[in-house]
Amino acid sequence: MNANISYIKKLTILATKNLFRYYLLAILSTVLYMIVGYLLLRSNSSFFSMHGQAQTIGKFLWLIGLILLPILLFLFSNKYVFATVAGKVVEERQDDLIVPVLDKVLLVFQSNQPELMQRTGDYTFAKLKLINQVKNTQIENPWIKRIVIFGLNKIKFDSLDLDNNNSFYDIVKSKFIAVLEMLTESDNRPFWICIAIQWLVILFIWFVGADASLVGK
Repeated sequence: MNANISYIKKLTILATKNLFRYYLLAILSTVLYMIVGYLLLRSNSSFFSMHGQAQTIGKFLWLIGLILLPILLFLFSNKYVFATVAGKVVEERQDDLIVPVLDKVLLVFQSNQPELMQRTGDYTFAKLKLINQVKNTQIENPWIKRIVIFGLNKIKFDSLDLDNNNSFYDIVKSKFIAVLEMLTESDNRPFWICIAIQWLVILFIWFVGADASLVGK
């Protein structure tokens, strides 16, 4: 029990540190994006004027980026941090923490759903019921609960699953373990792409302003 509590604290500290770092980068980049973009637009012309097609595009991109990019930055930050923590759990404690929880939930689910499923649609509906059961099940480690729900959500069924005459529970477990391998590959590229887009928009506005100044001369 104490070991599990200690492990939960370790994961929470890891997640908090990573989340704080990425949130801080997102906030700093967004604040600079807002200030620098506004100053450039003000220096180019009146902020609300619509002179020149390129300047109009620059203003539109800046405003859209001001609304959309921060949301994406925080979304990708959360996704990356979860994948990082989940990947660590999969590498370190898959066999003694994740799989036993899935086995326990499947055992309870199987006792409540004894009927034989014969269509892919039945499998998909059963998966949704299984996910709902996991959400309503008391699981000591909240990270394990999130990982199990994530893995089950990623499972997809097709006609081949039925052709192999495997039970729903065997299929779920095998596919779930395969999905867990995906969690060991956390990717922060979408986050950095959003940062890059912010500053590409700023560069575009700057070049438009520079061109406008040259034309004016």
